[in-house]
Parts: sequence; C-alpha cells; structure tokens
Amino acid sequence: MEIYKIESDSQYKNISSCDESIINRFKDFKGQSLKHNWQVPTFQLLENVTNIKSEKNSELEKKLEFDAKCYGNMLFYKSKFDSLFEHLNIELLPVIIGANESNFSFLNVLNVVEAIDFSNLDYRQSMEMLKSNEIKFIKVNIGDFQIFRDRKLINFYYCSESFKNLIKTNNMQGLKFERVGEAI
Repeated sequence: MEIYKIESDSQYKNISSCDESIINRFKDFKGQSLKHNWQVPTFQLLENVTNIKSEKNSELEKKLEFDAKCYGNMLFYKSKFDSLFEHLNIELLPVIIGANESNFSFLNVLNVVEAIDFSNLDYRQSMEMLKSNEIKFIKVNIGDFQIFRDRKLINFYYCSESFKNLIKTNNMQGLKFERVGEAI
C-alpha cells in the first residue's frame, strides 16, 4: 500500500495568525480528543499578517480559492466537506479563516500510531530513509486508516491512496500529495 504525505499546494494563499498562542496551541494536539475543550481559533491570510514586504507580495500573487490547507501540524477543510470525513476516525472542529471566508473544520486525526518502521536503523540510516521518500511504514499498525499521523513524526499527516482519491474526486483545492513510501 502506497503512503502519501499531505502538504499545502504552494500556488494557493497561506494562512497564519497574529496571535502566536493560537498556533502554539496546536503543537500539543497529538491525537487526543479535543471536542470537549475546543475554543474556535481564528486565522487570517498570511498577506494580512506578515510585515515582510517580499512575503506579502508573493502571497498577493497566489490563488485564494482553496478548500483545504495543511499548515504545520494543522489540517483544515471547508466545513461544507465535513460529511466526506465522517466515516474516518477524526474529530471535525470549527475554525475560522479570514473575515469573509467560509468556515473551516480542523481535522483532528485520532489515528496516531507507530507507523514508520525505524527498527534496526541507526540515526543516519533513519534520516536517509526519510529523505529518500522510501519510508517503510508498518502496515499492521496502520490497518485500515485512510489518514494518520506517526507517533514519532507527529507534525506530518500521512494518508492512503483512497484518502488521496477522496480529495481528488471531490475536486478539493489547496493540497498536494507526495508519495513518501510504502506500508508493508
């Protein structure tokens, strides 16, 4: 089974927050349920947050019509797509992006497993495997998960071909999928 890393498509505008505590809050989200203590965060388009002129100019040239965004350890989709994800082991939590934008949902992926096989590898070999995009994933630990995060490399979202096809079939804009390895 081929495995893909989910990333933002760089042709679409980026998001950020003027309030760093909002961004920092997400680093503690490691697959635990969040629905009972969720406070709806607000993000803005990066062009409205950055003070760096070259970054602002670059952002102004990008497309606005994104349906999804992968921002660090955060994965957002427009709420109108929520029903597509209800069968997955995730929580859909409300997020606001921009004052005039559609509401989004944060996909809190509850599938955090030891997915990458680092057994019998030293540090150098592990780094080489990760850089080569020939990562060995542990199929038995991934099971039927279509989207998951690795316990050690928690900042990345990984998915199966079926999740990638779900996004492509529904013509969701804003993400790209990079093949990074295989589950065996």
